[in-house]
Amino acid sequence: MISLAIAHLSSGTAALALALSPAAPPRELQSEVPGGYYEAMDLRRDDEPPDGDKQVTLGSVLFALGLIQAGGGVSSYLTATPRFCSSVYGSGVSEQTCAGLRIYGIVGIAFGGLMSVTGATFLGWGLIQRQKHRKWMRERGLSFGPMLGPGQHGVSLGFRF
Repeated sequence: MISLAIAHLSSGTAALALALSPAAPPRELQSEVPGGYYEAMDLRRDDEPPDGDKQVTLGSVLFALGLIQAGGGVSSYLTATPRFCSSVYGSGVSEQTCAGLRIYGIVGIAFGGLMSVTGATFLGWGLIQRQKHRKWMRERGLSFGPMLGPGQHGVSLGFRF
């Protein structure tokens, strides 16, 4: 019975000591390829620039939707002016309703304008990237040269697409 109590006490003490001890420091992860070899991307001398397709697509969509939103805002603003408000929305419409509709039109114009400017920015960015990518492809797309070696004589032709 006494030996059981001593064994229980020592296991409890060991558990408490383990719980209160500091954690082991984390191991550092290897960030390089083991053995000193190069990764495939490290062997490339010049990376292919981005083609800009995502920016062109996003810019085109934002620009078009922004123009539609701005056009709708202009339409809402013009129909809510005092000159047209009663003829468009009926003779029983109050001036406060027309003022609220004008604010709605102004917000639509502002939101559509911001969307259009953002879309034009993305579109321009994507077109610049596309131009750089096409120039890069023209410079590296076709290779032509002699093939000389022991027992080999000829011409080497290579291309990328």
